[in-house]
Amino acid sequence: MGSRLSALIDTVYNSKRREFLGRDGARWGKLGIFYFFFYLGLGGFFCTMLAVFMVLSPRDRPRYHAESSCMRTRTIPLSPGLGFRPQLDIEKNLILIDKSAPRNRLDPYVKSLNEYLRIYYWKQDNNNGFNQTKKFKISNPGDCILQNQYGFSNGKPCILVKMNKIVSFIPKPGYLLEDEHAFKSAGCRSKSNAIAIHCYGEYPTDADNIKNITYISENGHDNNCGSLETKWFPYEGKKEREDVYQAPYIWVQFNEVKPNVLINVMCRIFGENINFDRKASRALTRFQIYIKDIPKRIPSSKIGEI
Repeated sequence: MGSRLSALIDTVYNSKRREFLGRDGARWGKLGIFYFFFYLGLGGFFCTMLAVFMVLSPRDRPRYHAESSCMRTRTIPLSPGLGFRPQLDIEKNLILIDKSAPRNRLDPYVKSLNEYLRIYYWKQDNNNGFNQTKKFKISNPGDCILQNQYGFSNGKPCILVKMNKIVSFIPKPGYLLEDEHAFKSAGCRSKSNAIAIHCYGEYPTDADNIKNITYISENGHDNNCGSLETKWFPYEGKKEREDVYQAPYIWVQFNEVKPNVLINVMCRIFGENINFDRKASRALTRFQIYIKDIPKRIPSSKIGEI
């Protein structure tokens, strides 16, 4: 046992030869100098390649985009999705409205909408002189304004629906042949300069609990579909690494929603080059609405009270 321990100690440090792990100080010094310059050269090579990559890469957009990107394959066509606001948690799509909450308290959903709309109404022009005609604005938003708390205070919420950004993608007005029935059933009107958006209850029970939807677009109000004009496309990336693009949107106001019932809502977009796929969640967005409206109990008078 003692000889084994002695051999192990000699392997780690040999006092006779003054070696640590089989090398003396000079050999360890040479090895350290070698690895120092080796990793120095390796780090320099990495930084050089990174600099070359940064120089050759576009500053404001990905090199491969639109039809040339991985978003499009032989079996999956390039189609944009939809987004909605307000969305307090990116992993959740529930919009909860409590009608019993104090009216003087600013709803978190109202705060979320205010924060999102800052890029449209409070953002200063940059030094590049961003074209004034590219500033999106709905001139007649109806009840979907801050003074009305975007309808959340009276149980008629306004949901902002927009198309997700895809670099150099231009939607074509109209609809695909397989979407003709859905387009006409929704009551949408074909426009030469706009694409249509329609929202509805995802399941039959949800559709029964939603009545009287108002779509507010930049070109007016409609009870069947909203519209996004194609003049706002395409999205061409950032300008000097600053995102100055203002994505067009519509307001979808739910005027009659059955309270105390969780309602699943689906919004979809129609276009001649937009492929709708419910299972793959292409060209659509989903969210849930729950309006909490519990009537206050009136205390009954006590028996025998004068």
